[in-house]
Amino acid sequence: MIVGISLAFGLAACSQVLGTPNATSEPVATPVPLPTAEPVITIGDPMPLTLEDTTAVPAGYTHVETEDPTLSLFAFTDETGVVQYRVYGGYTEFIDGAAGETFQGFYPSDETGAILADAKAFVDPALEPFGTASSTPLPDTIRLRSTYTLTETGLISGSEGGTFIYGSFAEGEGAFYPADSSGKMIPGALPATEDISVPSYTPTSVPAAEGDRMICVYIGSQSVVVYKAVNGEWTEERVMICSTGRSKDMTPRGTFHLVRQYPYKKMGQIKGENVYSQYASRIVGSYLFHSVPIGGEKRTNQEYGKKQMYVKYYESLGTIASGGCVRLRCGDAYWIYMNCVVGTEINISDDTGPTPPTPPALIYEEPYMDARHEYGWDPSDPDPENPYHKVYTPEFVLDGPVVDKSKD
Repeated sequence: MIVGISLAFGLAACSQVLGTPNATSEPVATPVPLPTAEPVITIGDPMPLTLEDTTAVPAGYTHVETEDPTLSLFAFTDETGVVQYRVYGGYTEFIDGAAGETFQGFYPSDETGAILADAKAFVDPALEPFGTASSTPLPDTIRLRSTYTLTETGLISGSEGGTFIYGSFAEGEGAFYPADSSGKMIPGALPATEDISVPSYTPTSVPAAEGDRMICVYIGSQSVVVYKAVNGEWTEERVMICSTGRSKDMTPRGTFHLVRQYPYKKMGQIKGENVYSQYASRIVGSYLFHSVPIGGEKRTNQEYGKKQMYVKYYESLGTIASGGCVRLRCGDAYWIYMNCVVGTEINISDDTGPTPPTPPALIYEEPYMDARHEYGWDPSDPDPENPYHKVYTPEFVLDGPVVDKSKD
């Protein structure tokens, strides 16, 4: 009896040790699957895009015309008065190398529409620093064109529409900016591109006919300006450097009309001998516009005389140095000879006009001038033989004989 019980107990114990399943054993765990790889997301380079919906242009942005019709470039004036540029563009998001969504907005750019290298994200137009200039009185050096009026509040109105103020940022230079009816600059607006004003020295008379010209000599600045009538207003066409009489009473002041013109003209005396000049236009009496005087042994003939301009008188242009005539660079005297007809109005005053351009420097060696550095070519002479044409790009080059207008 005792032996049977022991055998049964031993078999049960053995089965537990070997792991044979029974009603009380633990469940076997299910294997955990391996994790999948995260998608690789990359961002494409930013590039300009075309903004098809012009109604989406933020208030304060002004469209900038470019040669590329697909470029949507905009600009605005910031709070310091500096013009900033924005270009419409975007980038594409790539998922595992496949193109996904394209994001679009405005990037900081330069004036060509090229996205700035440090532009890492779109700008928020709502946070742009749109500037507003403070209204500033017109300086004495400029005046409004006749088609614009100035109110007591500083508001400027054009006869064909448009409202502006003359304003500045801090102590900066003033400019004309579009304004609202209250006289406040439109935030972010660019300076006006239309000709609202002219320099105060501009003639105030009304041109008789479109295309007419007027020559003004400003002794105060030793400059000559040719104005042309455009849309009923005098507009600067050419600014030239000159030399007028070396004493106050040597050059006449007043209003005159061009009398006669000569391709080559005998003038008064220097050092006891008559000198000559090219492209002379008579103002009144013995006073003319002409090139720098010509001397030397062969001065009587233009073919040789053109090489014998007085060097020291060329270098005195811009100062009072003449015997009363208005001396000019050869190219400027030629321009007046060819473009201003007999009867053209001439005004000579002590006023200060625009700063004239500085003449090109002379070269102190042959063939540009003689060995003594007394006579030489004028760099602006249009004659095709002028050696300066290889040094300075010529404005004019003669392609044949110049008409003799003295015979008209």
